Amino acid sequence: MARGRASLKEERAPALAAPSTRDRILAVSLALFNARGLGRVTTAEIAAATGIREGNLQYHFPRKSGLVEAMFAGFEAEAVAVAGQMPADPAAPEALLAYQRAWFDLIWRYRCVYRDGIAMVEIAPALRPRVHALRARTQELARGVFEAAARAGRLRIGPDALGRLIDNAWIVSSHWMSHRPQGGTALTEADLDWGFAQVRDLFTPYLAPDRPD
Repeated sequence: MARGRASLKEERAPALAAPSTRDRILAVSLALFNARGLGRVTTAEIAAATGIREGNLQYHFPRKSGLVEAMFAGFEAEAVAVAGQMPADPAAPEALLAYQRAWFDLIWRYRCVYRDGIAMVEIAPALRPRVHALRARTQELARGVFEAAARAGRLRIGPDALGRLIDNAWIVSSHWMSHRPQGGTALTEADLDWGFAQVRDLFTPYLAPDRPD
C-alpha cells in the first residue's frame, strides 16, 4: 500500500507556480491604468494594491517609466500575435468577424494604451518610436489577412482601396473611445461593442455574399 500511495503521489500533476512579484505588479498596474488612467495612478498605489512595499516595487521598476514600458511590451507581443493570426479559412463568413473581434478584445484588455496614448509617451518617451513601429507592423500583418480574404473571394476590393480601408479601420479602432455616445463616462463593454460595430461596418460594403450551406 505504501508503494501504491507513492506512485499516486508521483503521478499527480505539479502545482502551477505562483505568479512572480514582477508579474503581479504588471497585472495590478494594467488593471489600475485601465480603470483610472495612466497619469492618475502612482507607484505607491500600485504597491499597495499588489500587497508589497513601494521599495519592493522600485526594486523591480525603479521608475514608473520602466513599468509602463514593460506593460507596453506585453501589449506589443499580444498585438503582433493577434494581427498575424491567419484564419484557417479566409473565405468563411465568420473568419473576418472573428479576426476583427480578437483585435477589439485586445483593445479592451489594454484600453489604457489607446485611451491614454499621449500620457503614455509622456511618462515613457522611449516608447514613441515603438508605438509607430508597432502600428506599421500590425497593419502589415492585417493587410496579409485581408489580402488572403480577397484572394479567397470573401472581400471584393482592389489593392489601393484595401490600403485605404486598413488605414481607416486603424484610425477608427484607435480613436473610437473619444467619440462614443456616452462621452466622458467610464468605458463599458457596451462601448466596446459600439466601437467594434464602427469598424465592422467599414468592411460591410466589400463583403461577398455568404456561401450557401
